[in-house]
Amino acid sequence: MNSARTLLSIQALEIDYPSRDGQGRVTAVKNLNLDLAQGEIGCLLGSSGCGKSTVLRAICGFEPVKAGKILLRDHVVSSASSHLPPNQRKVGMVFQDFALFPHLNVLENIAFGLQHLSSNERSAVAMEWLKRVSLSDKADAYPHELSGGQQQRVALARAMAPEPDLILLDEPFSSLDIELRERLAGEMREILKSNNITALLVTHDQFEAFAIADKVGVMTDGKVLQWDLPYELYHKPANRYIADFIGRGVFLKGVVQANNKVRIELGELDLEEDRSAEIGKEIDVLLRADDIQHDDHSTLLAEVVRKTFRGADFLYTLKLASGVEIFAFVPSHHDHAIGERIGIHLVADHVVTFS
Repeated sequence: MNSARTLLSIQALEIDYPSRDGQGRVTAVKNLNLDLAQGEIGCLLGSSGCGKSTVLRAICGFEPVKAGKILLRDHVVSSASSHLPPNQRKVGMVFQDFALFPHLNVLENIAFGLQHLSSNERSAVAMEWLKRVSLSDKADAYPHELSGGQQQRVALARAMAPEPDLILLDEPFSSLDIELRERLAGEMREILKSNNITALLVTHDQFEAFAIADKVGVMTDGKVLQWDLPYELYHKPANRYIADFIGRGVFLKGVVQANNKVRIELGELDLEEDRSAEIGKEIDVLLRADDIQHDDHSTLLAEVVRKTFRGADFLYTLKLASGVEIFAFVPSHHDHAIGERIGIHLVADHVVTFS
C-alpha cells in the first residue's frame, strides 16, 4: 500500500499484562501488523479473549506498547519508548454500550466533544451530524427515548463530530438483535463511506465484519492470521483455522487426479492452479453449505440428520454413505423430514484444500 495514503499502520505490535498471580507477564497481542488507508473500513474478527479489543485500546492510547509501533498519518503515536496522550491522537471511539450521557439530550450529547467551539458553533456542527445520520428530528430527545439503533447512530455522530482521523468501534452491534445488526451494519458503512471516514471495528460476528468492512483480520491468541479482503478470506483462507472459522463447512478426504482434479466422495472437483499437487496424493477438501445443492433428480443421496429453519432456506446437516456429515442450504419450500434421503450434487466453484 502507498504509505502516502496509509492512515493507520501497526507494525510488529506486542502488548502484555501482569499475570493474575503477579509473578510474571501475559502476552495479549503478538507481532500484529496491519495497514489501513484513508477512507477504508477495517475489522478485527475473532472470538472473546483473542486480543482484538486490546488493539483498539492501544490505538486510542489507553494501553502501553511493549514492542512495535502504532503510526497515524506516518507519525508514531505508540512504541516501547514513546506514547502520545489519548487526547492528542485525533481518534474517536464508539463504545460497546454507546456510553451516551443520560442527562443530556441528543444534540447536547453530540456537542459534548466540541468544547473548543462557541455555543452556536457547537449546536450547528451537532445538528449537521444529526442530519448526516438521519436523526435531525431527534435533537431534543433523550437517550432513553431512542431505540437501540438510534442510540448507536447518535454515538457514531458524537464520535465523528470532532472530525477525528480515525474512528474505532468496539463490538458496535453486540447489544442489538440479529436482524437490526445486519441492517445497521449496512447503514453504518454508508455513513462512514459517504463522509470518507477511516474506521476500525472489532467483532466476533463474521456477518457483521463482511457487511461493513473493506479489510478483515482474523485474530486468535493475540495474532492476526490473515488481513485481507472478505472475499479472499472466504475463498482463499491462509490456513485451516481461518477456513474453519469463516463460513460453515467440513473437510472431506480427497485424492489428487490427473488434469489437476481432486476426487472426493461426492465426485470430482477442479483444483485451483496454486493448489495443485502430485497425482495420488491425499488432501483435505473444504466443503461449505453453499457448495452443495439440493437436486431431486440426482442419484447421489444423503440422509437428513438435522435441519434449521432460517426463513428463506433450511440449513440441513446431511450424512453421506461413508457416515461423514456435511452442510447444505436448501430453499425452504423443500421441507424434508429427519431421516429422509434427498438428492444432492456439487456446485463448488472455488475449491479450498489443505495437505
